[in-house]
Amino acid sequence: MQQLTDTNLKFLVDKIHDIKVALFKPEMNSELKLPNNIIQVIKTDNSGNVYFFTSCMNEQAKNLEKCFYAYLDFYKKGSEERLKISGKASIVSDEELTHILFKEGLYSAGTAPRLVLIKLNILQAEFSEARLPVYKDFSLMSKIKSAFLSIFFTPSHRQFDFS
Repeated sequence: MQQLTDTNLKFLVDKIHDIKVALFKPEMNSELKLPNNIIQVIKTDNSGNVYFFTSCMNEQAKNLEKCFYAYLDFYKKGSEERLKISGKASIVSDEELTHILFKEGLYSAGTAPRLVLIKLNILQAEFSEARLPVYKDFSLMSKIKSAFLSIFFTPSHRQFDFS
């Protein structure tokens, strides 16, 4: 895995911290599975790991696969920015780290039994954003221009592979 000095990884980490909220989609082969969930990123590290909590009854966590493939789909409302990340995820068993990040996430103590800490190592990412022209006036002509340009508009798109 590359370090944060890599400009591509730094770009992704900055976008993750900017957007913060994503749809978590785990791919597990066992009967017991983590649900698809809306998550909030608590921390990223220099190796491209993303830490977040997802819902799971704690007693159920010990019966789940410890390592699995997963996706995070970030979308920033109002900006048309979308970031899709995939990689190897694992349930964090380090109770001290879990406790520290739980406090950083500002969760209430009552939610602790229903959450599990996940670490996702970024293997691939895809970022796109729409850059539509912005008009200062809202005249009928500017609205028509904007609608016409959006038909032929190609959004900005970048792909990253860290595998």
